[in-house]
Amino acid sequence: MFYHPRARVNLSGSKPHIALRRQKKIGTLLLEADLVSSSQIELALQAKQQYSNLRLGEIIAMQGWLKSETADFFVEEWSNLLKQRYREPLGYYLQQAALLEQEDVEGILEEQIQTGVRFGTVAVLQGLIKSTTLDFFLMHLFPRQLGDSPFANMRSSRKVKQRYSKSRSALSSHIVNHPNSCHQTSEIDEIEPSKIIWID
Repeated sequence: MFYHPRARVNLSGSKPHIALRRQKKIGTLLLEADLVSSSQIELALQAKQQYSNLRLGEIIAMQGWLKSETADFFVEEWSNLLKQRYREPLGYYLQQAALLEQEDVEGILEEQIQTGVRFGTVAVLQGLIKSTTLDFFLMHLFPRQLGDSPFANMRSSRKVKQRYSKSRSALSSHIVNHPNSCHQTSEIDEIEPSKIIWID
């Protein structure tokens, strides 16, 4: 049985036709990322007709099909990320989208040290994300890496390790410029080659 959320006052002030376009866009994104099924989107759209004051992502989250943080990520941040020229490591975006927890990221990094397999591949092998979801993120954020070997590119590992360390510090402390970031270069240089890991 479909769960009916409690109605609430619409404070967004969005015009109906603009809001409808946004709902269709978020539904398409979630489908392409293989985070929800077409039947779930259809049910959510049916509920949207009755509860027009709720966003599509909110309805999907209320059904337990998706975390609300994940829906918010695609609604509020995704379009801006695509416009940015600078890219954080893949793990940063997956954690921002609430698809990975901090413990998941740490476990993946430990696995990389042992196997040398790329971050996204390890996440799929551990059952944390779907391969189609990984492909979605790579296609939009790292298109040049589609089709690459699942094993680490050791020549680029130092730079990626440093970038992820900065990103993880910023994410956990909510501070963009971490006070210890100036010391990270020297720390990375001291890492043994066998310990260097690839994030993407």
